[in-house]
Amino acid sequence: MAKKSTVFPRAASFLLVATSLISGGSCYNAPNQRQSHRRASSSSAPDATGDRRSFLVASALSPLIAAVAGVGVASLPPPPSASAFENRIDDKYADVVPQEGVPPTNLGPRTGRPSKSSPGGSYTGLAPCPPSPNCWCSSAPFGDNAARYIGPWRGASIRDVKRVIDTYEAGRGGIDGGGYRVVEYDENGQYLYVQFQSYKAGYVDDVEFWYNPAGGAFDVRSASRVGYSDLGVNAKRLEYIGGRLEREYGWELVRRKSGSLV
Repeated sequence: MAKKSTVFPRAASFLLVATSLISGGSCYNAPNQRQSHRRASSSSAPDATGDRRSFLVASALSPLIAAVAGVGVASLPPPPSASAFENRIDDKYADVVPQEGVPPTNLGPRTGRPSKSSPGGSYTGLAPCPPSPNCWCSSAPFGDNAARYIGPWRGASIRDVKRVIDTYEAGRGGIDGGGYRVVEYDENGQYLYVQFQSYKAGYVDDVEFWYNPAGGAFDVRSASRVGYSDLGVNAKRLEYIGGRLEREYGWELVRRKSGSLV
């Protein structure tokens, strides 16, 4: 039979005694403590001697208490980062606190989104882009924010987009090295929401695809949470996904004269 370890019981006893000494008493004279407490309560003057004694004892025992309290703890491995995506290209920066930003609360298709150019002053679809050049959206009317507009994509099913995302290569083209994850996939509602993460800083971009029955096409939105410029990351991502949908599934995308999507 293995010998039972006594390290932790002894450590616990030591901590109990040390804590009692620091508080000015002893764990073995509880009756005297109560009497001393009653006497101290009846006097309004502070016990300077007791304060000095507590300070000296605490100073002497603090290193020992810290050492004993750390028994069995220092050898434990650090917890893994809860925010690191599992399919990132490697773990080199996995322990860096990611700059995820504030998760948006306006995602998903919605009715009654304010619009300055739509009849009735509203539209149905994905959230509009801010003025900053780190977002692209095809739901918000062109007249609302022409600089951030991308034409809707025409295809058969959201399943095609899901297949492309499932085989997306993290780090491809020098972007999304932090990996990605599918947050929501609703085949019946023809909606897909994916988060992509940068390699070093851990910036998170929110990307959505939704079939808009009013237009008979898929609305697309890709937006960064943090910063002003995205250095072209969202555009590169959409170019790759859209290009594969064209080549592999026969989707029709509106391209500019230069041949690019955005």
